[in-house]
Amino acid sequence: DPARTMRRMIGGLQTPGDQNAALRMLTPGPEGLIDRLPEPDALPAWITQDELDHYINEFTRTGFTGGLNWYRNFDRNWETTSNLAGATIVVPSLFIAGTADPVLSFTRTDRVSEVITGPYREVMIEGAGHWLQQERPDEVNAILLEFFEAVTW
Repeated sequence: DPARTMRRMIGGLQTPGDQNAALRMLTPGPEGLIDRLPEPDALPAWITQDELDHYINEFTRTGFTGGLNWYRNFDRNWETTSNLAGATIVVPSLFIAGTADPVLSFTRTDRVSEVITGPYREVMIEGAGHWLQQERPDEVNAILLEFFEAVTW
C-alpha cells in the first residue's frame, strides 16, 4: 500500500519524541519494516497533502523496485568495491544532517578522518530531522552554495 508506506516513511520515521523509530524499523522481528513504524497523527509541517499525494501516485504507478534495489544490492556494492579497501576520500567533502535525525543514533561521524583525508566540513542543522532538504531547503541550499564556492577553482 503506497499511501500507508509513504505516510509512515515520511511521518513515522521521525515521530516527535520517538528517537527509536528508525532503530525499530531496522530491528529484525516478525513484523515488516513499514509495520514497525508508527502511523503519524498528522503530516509534518514541511510537506503538504498534495506533495504527499504526488509521491503516492508515482509509487502506485511505478512501484518501489527502483528505490529498493539500492538496498537489495548493498552487499554486492561492497564486493565490487573491495579493491578500494583502505582507500580514502581526498576531494573536498561535506556532511549535512539535522540534530533531530533519528538515523544519527547509529551513524558514526567521530571516525570520519579514517576515510576522508581531504578537506571535510560537517554541518548540523539544529532541530532538523531526516528529510533535511525538504524540512530546511533554504538552509541546505545556503550551506551547499557556500561549500561549492569554497571548492571552486
